[in-house]
Amino acid sequence: MAEISSIPGSTTSADLAKSLTSDSSALGKDEFLTLMVEQLKNQDPMDPADATEFTAQLAQFSSLEQLFNVNDNLESMGNTSAEVQRLSALAMIGTEVVTTSSEFKFNGEPIKLGYELDAPADSGSLYIRDAAGNNVGSFPLENMEAGTHFLEWDGTDGNGKTLIDGNYTLGVSAFNGDDAVAATSLLRSRVIGVDMADGTETLVTDSGDYRYADVQSVRGL
Repeated sequence: MAEISSIPGSTTSADLAKSLTSDSSALGKDEFLTLMVEQLKNQDPMDPADATEFTAQLAQFSSLEQLFNVNDNLESMGNTSAEVQRLSALAMIGTEVVTTSSEFKFNGEPIKLGYELDAPADSGSLYIRDAAGNNVGSFPLENMEAGTHFLEWDGTDGNGKTLIDGNYTLGVSAFNGDDAVAATSLLRSRVIGVDMADGTETLVTDSGDYRYADVQSVRGL
């Protein structure tokens, strides 16, 4: 039987694969399907493609297509989640938030300071430090039951002198006998704006700027 030679000018699967991948680093699903079709068109009639191998190629194509779809869906979900978070941040303007950050700005107006005790205490205090780390005020805890408590600070130190405007840090210490009680400093502020720089949302409040993740609770005014 005479030998059947290659069809002149035909494209082999190797040549096609090389041309398809020369312009990009990865093979897309459309290129993958085109490669399979060309393999079938240019197969040797005396040695056709193995059915098992062809089935495996089809399964591989199906898996590839599903991965593309999953990737598209995840990207869409990520974009939707980001938009929802932005809208949620904007909806917080005009509300009152409690944040776990201990840093705040004093501008001459009273500020609502707070603390959360994990267990009852029998002694404790709130203390305020200035930007240089100096202790400029210390006040005994008014309520030492477990839970969250707030008080309004008028901006004065322990001697009744009004502090200058600037950045301060709030701290809390609590004890039950000689044992320290876990305590967290809190700030209650009114949201007056939202900054959305670098893809992150920062709440602008009347006592400072806080991350969205620092918010412990939100209340309408």
